[in-house]
This record gives sequence, C-alpha cells and structure tokens, in this order.
Amino acid sequence: MFHVQYHGYVGIDAWEYFLSLAYLVVLYLYFARKKSQRIRKEPEYAHLLWGLFAKVLAGTFFSLIYFYYYKGGDTIAYFYSAVSMSKLAKVDPVGYFTVLFGENSMENRSFFDFSTGYPFSYVYFDHRTFFVIRCISPIVFLAMDSYLVTTVVLASISYLAIWRFYRTLVSYFPDMQNSLAIAVLYMPSTNFWGSAILKDTFTLSAVCLWVHCIDEIMFKRRAGFVKVVGLILSAYVILMVKPYIFMVLFPCTLLWLFYLRVVRIRNAIIKFIVVPFIFVALIVASFSVLLRLEGSLGKFSLQNAITTIEVNQLDMKRSEQYGSNYFDLGEMDGTWTGLLGKFHIATIAGLFRPFLWETRNVVMALSGLENAWVLGLFILTFYRAGPVFFFRTIGSIPIVLMAFLFSVLFAFVVGATTPNFGAMVRFKIPLIPFFVASMFIVQRLARLKKESTKGGERFDLSRYAMGTATGLVQGNDRKKRGRAPLER
Repeated sequence: MFHVQYHGYVGIDAWEYFLSLAYLVVLYLYFARKKSQRIRKEPEYAHLLWGLFAKVLAGTFFSLIYFYYYKGGDTIAYFYSAVSMSKLAKVDPVGYFTVLFGENSMENRSFFDFSTGYPFSYVYFDHRTFFVIRCISPIVFLAMDSYLVTTVVLASISYLAIWRFYRTLVSYFPDMQNSLAIAVLYMPSTNFWGSAILKDTFTLSAVCLWVHCIDEIMFKRRAGFVKVVGLILSAYVILMVKPYIFMVLFPCTLLWLFYLRVVRIRNAIIKFIVVPFIFVALIVASFSVLLRLEGSLGKFSLQNAITTIEVNQLDMKRSEQYGSNYFDLGEMDGTWTGLLGKFHIATIAGLFRPFLWETRNVVMALSGLENAWVLGLFILTFYRAGPVFFFRTIGSIPIVLMAFLFSVLFAFVVGATTPNFGAMVRFKIPLIPFFVASMFIVQRLARLKKESTKGGERFDLSRYAMGTATGLVQGNDRKKRGRAPLER
C-alpha cells in the first residue's frame, strides 16, 4: 500500500490477479486456436503465443516493480489520472465525454471533484501526455479501475501491431522467422518499456503499425479500409504523443517507397540520372510535409528543434532531479552545423549506451547487457559481411535501407536530445527492432553469398531486392536451368 494524491492509499487486491489470470486464459484459448489454424501454411505462427506472453509478462513485471518497489512514477500518475476519468464516467457521463473530446482547460477540469479525484496537473495540462489518458480511460473503466488488469489488457492490444510488423518482415524473409522473432517479439527492453501504461507503448505500436500498413497499401496492393484507417491512426498517435518520431519515420518511408523503384532499374546510365533527382525530390517532399505539420510538431518543428535539443540537454543533466547517469555531448552552438558535428557521438549513444560500466542499478544493468549484445551483433555482422557487402546489402534492399536508416537517424535524435541514460533506454525502443532485424538480414545474405561462392555460383544481390521470399525462388529456378558462373 502507498499513498496517491486524490486517491488515498492504494494497492493491488487479490481479485485483480485472478481477473488478469482469467483474461490471459481467454487470450490463450483464442490465440492458440488461431495458431493451430494458420501454422501449417504460415510457420511464423509458432511465435504467436510466445510473443504475446513475452509482452504481457514484461508489462506485468514492469507494473509490479513500479507499484511495489518505486511506488510511483509516470505510469502510476497516468493510471490514476485515468481512474479519475473512469470515475467521472460513472457519475457524470456527459462531463466525461466533454473532457474526453474537449480541451485541457480549467473549465473542463472543474468536472472533477474529490469524489472522482483529479488528474495530475502535469498530466492534464500537457496535451501530449493527456492524450494517453484519453486512450486508456475506456480500458480503465472496463477493467474496473484495476492497475494490473489495465496493464495486461493494454499490453495485449499493443501486441497486435507488433505482430503485424513481425509478419511484414517475415513476408520478405520467410526463412528468417526465428531471428526476426528475436528482433521484433523478444527484445527485453522493447517489451519492458513498450508494454506498460506509458507513452512508449503507444508510439512503439504506432511505428510498427505504420510500417505494416505502408507495406500492405503501397507494395502488396491491399489498400482496404482497415489498412487505410490503420495508417491514419498510427500517424495520428505518433504526432499526438511523440512527433519527433514522425520527423524521422516519414522521410525514411519516402525513401523506402521511391528507392524500390530505383533498384528495379537495370540500366546503370538511367540510374545515374534518376537517383540524384529522386534524392532531391525526397528532401523537398520531406521538408514540405514537415513544414506543413509545424502546428502538430510544436517544439519539435524544424524551426524549434535546435532550441528544444539545447533545453533538453541542460534539463536532463540536472543531477539533483535525474541522477548522475548522463553523458555530455559537449558545447552546443545553436546551429544545425554544430548539431550535425555531434552526429557520431549522439548516434553511438542512442544505439549502444549505456555501456555496462555506466549502469548504476539493476534495471540499467539489464539495459547495459542488452546494449552489449546489440553492439556485439553489429560488430559480428560487420565482420562477417565485410564493409563493402555490408553497405551494398543495406543499399540494395529497400526495406532494409529503411529499417537501418530509421534506426540510425532515430538513435541520433534520441542521443542528441536525451543525455540521461535512464530516459534514453526508454525513448529509444522504437529503433531496436529495426536495427536488430537489419543486422540479422545482412548476416543472412552474407551467408547466402558465401554458400553461393563455395558452390561456384554467381551471387546476384539484386535478386533479393524484395527479400529472400523471391530471391531464393529465383535462385532455385536458375539451378534447374543450370549453374551460373562464379561472380568475379
């Protein structure tokens, strides 16, 4: 038991554990049936239940730590702000919908009283934070104001987008279902920070849903109503909660869309002429869209980005509030040139820090272990592929180029804006599945090249522009027609 403002002493009662367990049993029965129906034709469904339980258990573990050990934090503030909304819905439904769809004003705050409790002020008056409360308040209402049940339900709902993203990658690389499952479904930090009542749960799922819907609509030509709604919804959630993610994701998506057309061009002269024009068009299109979205981006808009980064740098290095777990980028001169000069420091930090020796507690040590593994994976991939083939592979496969570029650019943004390690390990989780998946894919293609070379066959990387799903089929067809000469 511990005290929460406006709500008194709170705890997790026995019925919440039983209800959560009952919900998990229902989930198991539903997903087990779905797995049995699909696994013969789609072997990746072997990971459906394991991925679900990894996410739900990680969210539950996170919640119990913050409830019983830390006895506070953003997740508690978010939940009890939503409890106030839930109580308001019971006593004044009209007031509830007014607050749900209205402004974060003092007038609307007057709908609350001591019988409902008040949303935390820093949550209510920040429209990006309160957007999370608007989203989870129906779940809290249905979960009978249970913190544990709400967490379990939210984790399971957010898993649907993660699973869709996993299946998108598998559709390109069906022979990599296990390694891609590690990258997308089983990474500890993405499950730990991306399954609880936090902003990060929404943004991680929205990024995954965005990529899935783009692929379905633009590449697989399945532009159904659900896919279009999913694309719009994912963009809306990202812009409402963490717009700087969209600032990185959108240009990478444009590159993905256009670059696929480029790699299909066989004529080298035409490529040489077309590529610069496409590159310029991408830059112009990206800037145009981001400038039009300045109202939604707020302090993260192109005009305000430098100031925001400098403020965040100074704010998060205040040891009295955030602790001493931070790194220093060095002096900032307030220009884009000066910021880009910190690219290597910020990007390495966003991808691989905190290192193990920089951790100060158990949770950070676990992040340090994962970072050490990711760094080892990168070094191993670079070594096995070799520098030339490493970058050739990334540049030859559009979905890998998008994933790698997004992870690197997002690492730079997170590293530049978040010098505090405690915050950075949480903010960077959207990049982890993209980066790890791209490393696994490069390794897989490096092995295929090695096998082809040993067998005296020519390895044509362009065959894999749409992944091994088409590349291996083409390779088998060529074997039937006769062995190709070794690539020199």
